[in-house]
Amino acid sequence: MADNYLRMMIESQEKKLSLLDEADRLDDELIALISSGKAEQEQLEANLAAKGSVIEQLDELDDGFEALYAKVRDELAGNKEQYKNEIRTLQDLISRITDKTVKIQAKEARSKTAIEDYFLQRKKKLKEGKSSVKIANAYAVNMRKINQVDSFFVDRKK
Repeated sequence: MADNYLRMMIESQEKKLSLLDEADRLDDELIALISSGKAEQEQLEANLAAKGSVIEQLDELDDGFEALYAKVRDELAGNKEQYKNEIRTLQDLISRITDKTVKIQAKEARSKTAIEDYFLQRKKKLKEGKSSVKIANAYAVNMRKINQVDSFFVDRKK
């Protein structure tokens, strides 16, 4: 029975590794979108939604792994020699997952600042656009006033 659980745990960790690769790819895609300066809101939202889905799957895998480990923990501790190869495989996978997670977290920290800068620039452009519209409207109002001659009184007496 422990063999089956160990096999499922190994498969779970392999799936987690592939999901981390997908999250890494999505981070690269997000950074490329922002760096191009031509990112549309829909593209950004689609990327973030895909990444959210990957994170949910990772959470489910973690929960499942913990549940499986809780079932076989005592047997593994008592029979380390019997499950030596499986334990070594799991340790290797967990080490690779940890390394990849650290790299992804560092990349996400960089992409977070890039996203903040991107939205700051967009906000600035919107403010400039609003300011330009206000100036153009004020100019149009003033130009209409120039063409309009106010009535005046001419005194012809001397």
